[in-house]
Amino acid sequence: MLKPLLITIGDPNGIGPEICLKLMAKPPKTKHPLVLIGDINVLEECRKKIKISSTSIKGGVPVYSGSFPFKGKLQPGQVSKAAGAASIAWVRQAVEIVQAGYASAVVTAPLCKEAVEKTLPNFQGHTEFIGEMCGDKEPVLALVHGDWVVAHVSTHVSLSDAIKRAKPERIVKVGRLLNEFLKKHKGIKNPKIGVAGINPHAGEGGLFGKEEMQSIMPAVKKLRSMKINATGPLPADVVFPQLKSKVFDGVIAMYHDQGHVVTKTLAFDLGEERKVAGVNTTLGLPVLRTSVDHGTGFDIAWQNKADCASLRDALMLADKLAV
Repeated sequence: MLKPLLITIGDPNGIGPEICLKLMAKPPKTKHPLVLIGDINVLEECRKKIKISSTSIKGGVPVYSGSFPFKGKLQPGQVSKAAGAASIAWVRQAVEIVQAGYASAVVTAPLCKEAVEKTLPNFQGHTEFIGEMCGDKEPVLALVHGDWVVAHVSTHVSLSDAIKRAKPERIVKVGRLLNEFLKKHKGIKNPKIGVAGINPHAGEGGLFGKEEMQSIMPAVKKLRSMKINATGPLPADVVFPQLKSKVFDGVIAMYHDQGHVVTKTLAFDLGEERKVAGVNTTLGLPVLRTSVDHGTGFDIAWQNKADCASLRDALMLADKLAV
């Protein structure tokens, strides 16, 4: 029997418990068994609030909380120190279980950075936290939406810091890991990777900035010397339409909003039904982790309005990649 996929339920006051329940009410067919990591009492209270029948979850919901039950007061839609502490404890626990060899992967529902930061100063997000647990302080975040794959040179930093971090060695690392991921995810022997510039018009030959000439071009040259089919730097308003048109199999974005805005514009419909798709995954770590590509949705938490499509997609990607 294959080892299970672990799904952390996220911030108790957010939409995490709701989307986990909706997923388990109509679970997709997976190779691996599924286990929720969280507090069963939180899930039961949410189930009653959103009026999901217990009989609709066939076979029940396997839940493991270990020594980390939620000790605070449930306040859907509110930032809570206790909720932050519990949500990150469940992530740590899930990663440790995978590291110990008892599970195949971690799938994470959204947590609240502000809530976690109340007990874990300088917390940046799942990606960095899990990376540090695995001994990599600079992990690579990628967004996946079907054939759409974008890997990021930097994520949760200021724009000025993002420019400083766009160094050749970092871009090469992102390109190498993206190349490996695309081979596995898409079954392509020689993926075509587009590399975005960081300035308008990719610097226009130095007129609008020299980062392309000083950092990105050398990185692309190095990637090509490694037999990685990288092209760039290209203007962002060129390379992303080319990704959509399948000229490229994946793209390297230089900073958070460069990759996230265009991906979420394509994958999200944040109208009344809050339909979202797309997956966040971390490349190159010994622990396979995928995640929803949206936040805690405090404004609609526990109102039966949240859509579990992104969690379902994250689960299916983990199931596909896990051994």
